[in-house]
Amino acid sequence: MRALFRDANAAEALRATSPKIRLIFEEAGFGLETAKSNLEHGYFRAQDTAERERILRALFANIRAVGVKGEYCGAFDLWQFLDDVKTARPRDEIRSEARDKAPKQRQPAAPKPKRRSIQGRIGFALGLAVVVIVVLRYLASEGTAP
Repeated sequence: MRALFRDANAAEALRATSPKIRLIFEEAGFGLETAKSNLEHGYFRAQDTAERERILRALFANIRAVGVKGEYCGAFDLWQFLDDVKTARPRDEIRSEARDKAPKQRQPAAPKPKRRSIQGRIGFALGLAVVVIVVLRYLASEGTAP
């Protein structure tokens, strides 16, 4: 069994990555083709759970063994893909007609805060340290101590 992408744009973006990234996915059991599915984003077929886990374990092992640092990913967002994989839930494809006919109300997803990079965190810490030093020197020059 091979894991296929449901999103044609994601499959195309993966095909445009560096050969090393493509090889990591292909050796884990991913196909670079797309497959049509009725499932919504964030869900997978419940009967595919065992094969999905096998393929994902192989993918994570390949990433650890080979590494992706410095590789060209282009439009393929590897970290978003891995986040989507981690948060996906199983869902049976058999649905009752009543649920299918019910109007679906989608609430907008709350925007995720962007993670700060290491450089951003270091810059913030250095800026804070400079402010604290300036305040302490000012207090010392005024003859007061904190």
